[in-house]
Amino acid sequence: MTDTAQQERHEQLRAELATRTIYELLGGEVGLREIVDRFYELMDTDEAYGAIRAMHKPDLTEIRTGLFEWLSGWLGGPQLFSERKGSPCLVGAHLPLGIDQRGSELWTACMTRAMTDVGVAERYREVLLPSLGRIADSLRTDDRTGG
Repeated sequence: MTDTAQQERHEQLRAELATRTIYELLGGEVGLREIVDRFYELMDTDEAYGAIRAMHKPDLTEIRTGLFEWLSGWLGGPQLFSERKGSPCLVGAHLPLGIDQRGSELWTACMTRAMTDVGVAERYREVLLPSLGRIADSLRTDDRTGG
């Protein structure tokens, strides 16, 4: 992609974000549920994501709800997670999972694929995925234990 094309896409995104949240641009509740559902479908069925699937309980219902609610608030939609559970402590909640660099990368890859599969526009993925990758990376426990 040329620098000009990328700059035009960024300008279009800035214009969109001047009047709507990224939550709204992704399709609101329906669009976000589609992303989260695809994410967990991939995690549950594609062996490529087996290492992160193994970190979860057999029933993904609770974690699916939690991710949807957290993303809703993080993306500028309803603050569902905070309303239900209070302020999230992502690091503390993920500490027992033993997330290493590979786990962080697999989570980000799975989210990338989920967004692509459901048709999230490239300009939205470009702005969201680096931030989501940094969040996933911040949850690594090997950074805290010297591993």
